[in-house]
Amino acid sequence: MTGTLPRRATAPSAPVAWSEERTAGLAEEAARRTPAVSDPVATVRIDGAAVRVDLDLVVAHGVPLTGVAEAVRRRVAAGIEAHTGRTVEAVTVTVVDLRLPGEAASPGAGWDRPEADVREST
Repeated sequence: MTGTLPRRATAPSAPVAWSEERTAGLAEEAARRTPAVSDPVATVRIDGAAVRVDLDLVVAHGVPLTGVAEAVRRRVAAGIEAHTGRTVEAVTVTVVDLRLPGEAASPGAGWDRPEADVREST
């Protein structure tokens, strides 16, 4: 005899609390994974379901800054939206310094990808 069993009702899971500080850490981690980027510092403002991110970072000298900024914007927005379920209204990227060739990144900065991986988007 075959058949299906009725589905059991499950209690809705409690939503994960994403504070501004926790979301900023998520934004920094996403930026750190972008080639040629190090030392990201994020400030996040959450207003209901909307998120705005201001991000300061250091970029390797010689890479196209517009390409890096756009890659960071996309990666940060996608990461926050995927993890928090909130809509990212804006990601403002400010390059505060350039890392010169041969300069070591600060410890834990995520300086593990070559600068050549970044290409300017058109």
